[in-house]
Amino acid sequence: MGFNAIRAAVTVVAISAALLGGLTLTTAPVAQAAGGVCTFAFNKNPYVLHEAVVVGGIVECNPAPIAFRIELQLWHRSGTSNPQPKGEPAVSTQIPNPHLNVAAMALDCVPGVWQGRIVMRATWDTGTDEGRNATAPTFIQC
Repeated sequence: MGFNAIRAAVTVVAISAALLGGLTLTTAPVAQAAGGVCTFAFNKNPYVLHEAVVVGGIVECNPAPIAFRIELQLWHRSGTSNPQPKGEPAVSTQIPNPHLNVAAMALDCVPGVWQGRIVMRATWDTGTDEGRNATAPTFIQC
């Protein structure tokens, strides 16, 4: 009985760490090389604005990279389906100096779970790094 209680406690801690890890990604560096760091922070989880679903955030780099690319995409899942990309992705190659605002929108709001995801790549003289980040899955009732 004591072993099962310990196993249950370890499981709760592991699940909590996984959930908190997903929440803290929004402020952690997602592209980092020896010569610089870029971070991405979502403004908030996906939300409805004028019957469209919107997600956005800010990239900050220190120092500015010599090459940069970010792609922000909304993803939707209804019921038990697999998540699917919705709307056009926001793609930018503008170098954050020191920051860059990025937003994506899906004009066809449908009920379900929405998530914003980014892929960001930054290059400095010392190397290139790529990072990924996502919002928490957010249920939206349109």
